[in-house]
Amino acid sequence: ACIQGCAKIILILINVIALLAGIAMVGVGIFTMVKGNEYIPDVGVSLTPAAVCLIILGVALLFIGSFGCFGAITGRHALLNVYLILLGIIVILEIAVLIFGFINKGAVEKNIKAAITEPFADVNEAGFDADVADLVQVASVQELATCCGIDGPSYWTNADFNGKVPASCCKDAAEDEQLCAVADAIPTDV
Repeated sequence: ACIQGCAKIILILINVIALLAGIAMVGVGIFTMVKGNEYIPDVGVSLTPAAVCLIILGVALLFIGSFGCFGAITGRHALLNVYLILLGIIVILEIAVLIFGFINKGAVEKNIKAAITEPFADVNEAGFDADVADLVQVASVQELATCCGIDGPSYWTNADFNGKVPASCCKDAAEDEQLCAVADAIPTDV
């Protein structure tokens, strides 16, 4: 009886934590959809898919946690069976996603690399005549990742740069500057 009581309390606590995590995930997902662009810099990636995933996962966590919590509180085996089946499905889905990720690792890396390098190439080719979205994305990525170019300051070769690098490459560049000296740029090994 003592072991069952302890197990019941542990199961309730775990599921209360799951319920709170689900509520937090739904809240963050909704906040990201409504106000995310105001707080997260634009790096050329839409926040909507991530927000939708957070909301869906949060709702699923709420749903599953409620079965476990109510099943443990009431002692109804049917609710606990549903809870265990849902947990089993989640484990199977996680394994499937891991296998998919390992199988398609090259394609995922290629897509991520293309998404990052295309705006850099466009800005390097067109200089300050590049699309404003590309200029903003490159500046945001360089500032957030504290890097300079794809492979260091030597990446920037456009005549518009006149032997210098974009100001986002330098930590101490003034806000109104477009360029800064290569010597002031963030080193490649950072």
